[in-house]
Amino acid sequence: MTHPVCRLQKDLDQVLDLLDRHSLFSFTGEERESIRTRVKDLAGKLASIEGGFLTIGLIGGTGVGKSSLMNALAGSDIASTSHRRPHTEQILIYRYAEVLPRARGPHGTGDGPDLPPPALPLTDAPLHEITHQSKAIEQIILCDLPDFDSLKGEHRQHVLRFMEHLDLLVWVTSPEKYADLRFYEFLRQAPKAKQNFYFVLNKVDLLFRGETMEKGYEQMAIVAGSFQEHVRESQIDDPVMYALSARDAAHSDQPAPWNQFSAFRQQIFQRREMKQITAIKAANLDEEVRQVLLVLEKEVRNLEGFERILDGSEKEMEQHRLKWVEAGQQAIDLWLGKYVRKDILSYRADPDCLVGPGRALAVILLQLEKRITREEGGPAPLSSPVPSEEIALTFQRHAKWLEDRLNHRILRMNLPSSFRDRLQEITNVKQTSEDLAERFSHVAALRATELPLPSLRGFKVVQVCLYSLLCAFLLLSMGGETEWQAVFSNPGVSTILGVFLSVIHTFFSAKGFAALGSYALINLFFACRFYRRYKKLSRRSAERIIESLKGELLQVWEERIDALFQGLKELRTHIRSRISAHITTTTQEPMQRPSTK
Repeated sequence: MTHPVCRLQKDLDQVLDLLDRHSLFSFTGEERESIRTRVKDLAGKLASIEGGFLTIGLIGGTGVGKSSLMNALAGSDIASTSHRRPHTEQILIYRYAEVLPRARGPHGTGDGPDLPPPALPLTDAPLHEITHQSKAIEQIILCDLPDFDSLKGEHRQHVLRFMEHLDLLVWVTSPEKYADLRFYEFLRQAPKAKQNFYFVLNKVDLLFRGETMEKGYEQMAIVAGSFQEHVRESQIDDPVMYALSARDAAHSDQPAPWNQFSAFRQQIFQRREMKQITAIKAANLDEEVRQVLLVLEKEVRNLEGFERILDGSEKEMEQHRLKWVEAGQQAIDLWLGKYVRKDILSYRADPDCLVGPGRALAVILLQLEKRITREEGGPAPLSSPVPSEEIALTFQRHAKWLEDRLNHRILRMNLPSSFRDRLQEITNVKQTSEDLAERFSHVAALRATELPLPSLRGFKVVQVCLYSLLCAFLLLSMGGETEWQAVFSNPGVSTILGVFLSVIHTFFSAKGFAALGSYALINLFFACRFYRRYKKLSRRSAERIIESLKGELLQVWEERIDALFQGLKELRTHIRSRISAHITTTTQEPMQRPSTK
C-alpha cells in the first residue's frame, strides 16, 4: 500500500496543480489563495512528520488527575506541585532535557518568550516549557492542556488551534466529572482525527473504596458504560477507553486487578515504533487534507451542474440555429436592399460601354438623374460600406438571449457567480457584435475594391457596326445614284469628287434635311434600344454581385454563430476534463488507522 505521507503529499500536489491551472471555477481569487495557503501549511507539516517525536495532549476538567497520569506514564514525578501554571490559560509542555528547544530571542539567544520544541509548530497559544530526565519518555512530548472548564473566549480558541498539531489527545475525566456536559461540548469542537483520541476514566479507586470487590466492579461497569455512552453521543462511534487509577499505579508495585493503567501505558509507549508514529501523524493530517478535498468535492458538484447546463443549452442551440440564420439573412437583405444595392447599381450604370448616340443619351440621362436626386456631385459607390446597426443589434439580441438563458439556469442551480463570469468571457456579446460589424465592413469593402466595371466588348462591337452602317446608308442616299455608279464603274479622283459635291448639294436641300432627320431619329431609336439593353445587362451583373456579397456576408454570420457555439462546446469539454481531474484528486484511498496490536 502507498506510504501515507507519500499519498497525502500526492493529494496536496494535485490540489496545487489545480490551483496553478486556475481550474477552480467556484472560487474567487481570494478563496483560491486561502486554499493555497492552507495546502502549503499542510505540506510543511508533512515535511516535518519524520522528526520521530510523538506529541500527546492531555485535557480534562479541574482535579481529574492529569498530573498524576503524566507522572505514572513517565515513571517519575515530572509534573510536581512546583510546575503549577503561572496562568490558567497556559499550556505546559514536558520534554526530555536533551531535546533542544527552538532558539529564543531575535538572534537565537536572550530572554525571548517560550517557544515550542521542534516537534511542535509555532503557535499563538501561551506556552510554558518544563524539562525532565525520564528516559522512558524521551521520544514523547507531553502537553498538559489547561482545564477546559477554565478556558474562555480567546484562550479557548488558542487551545483548540494548538490541538491541531498534536498526534494523540488523551481525554481525562473521573467518576465525579465524567457527566459534565461541558466536557463533551469541548470534545465535539476538537479539530483532530477521532481515531487518535483516547479516553481515560481516572480515579476509579474511588469506586472501590470501602466496597467489596464485586460491588466495586459493578460500580465501575456502570460509570464506564455511562461514560462510553456520552462519548458515543458526541459522534465517536468506537471510543478507545481505559478505566484506571494513575495514583494507584504510580505508588504500587502491583496495581489492583481492575486497574487498566498497564494496558494504557503499553498502548501509548511500548508499541509505538517510528513507522507507527509517522502513520499517526499522517492520519491526523489526512483529516485536514480531507477537509481540503471536501472543498474540491463541492467544486465537482458545481462543475457537474454547469456541465449539465451547457449540455442542455447545446441541444437547444442546435434547434434554434436555423432561426438565427434566418434572422441574419433578413438583416443582410434589409441592409443590401436599403444601402448597398443602390450604390452597386449606380456603379454598374457607368456609360463607358456605350458608344455614339447611346453614350450621349446615357450621359444626358445620368446628369438629369443627378440633378433630380442630388444637388452636387454623386455618391462614392461602395467605397466604404458600413453595415447597418440593425445587423449588429440582431446578432446581439440573439446572443444576449442565449447568455441570459444560461445565466438564469446558473442562478436557478445556485452556482457561484464565477461561472457567470466565465460564461460572459465566452459569449462577450458586445465585443462579438462589434467584431461581426467590423467583419461585414471588411468583406464589403474588399468587394468594392475588387468590383470590375463591365467591359461587354461584343456589345460595343455591335454598336459600332450598326452606327457605321447607318452612316454609310446616309452617305449613299445623299450622294445620288448616278454619282455612285460612276465611282463604282470608273473609280478615280474626279468621280469621288463628284460624289462629294453631290453630298454637299443634297445636304443643303430639302431632301438632305429630310435624310438628316430620318438619320437622327433612327440613331435615337437605336440609342434608346442600346441604352435599355445596357441597363438590363448592368442590373443583371449587379444582381450577381449582390447575391455573391450576400452569400459571403451570410457565411460570416454563420461563422460567428458557429464560433459562439464552439466556444461553449470547448468550455463544456474543459469543464468535463476538470471534473475528471477533481474526481481523481478527491477519490484517493482512505487513510488506514495504524495497528494497535
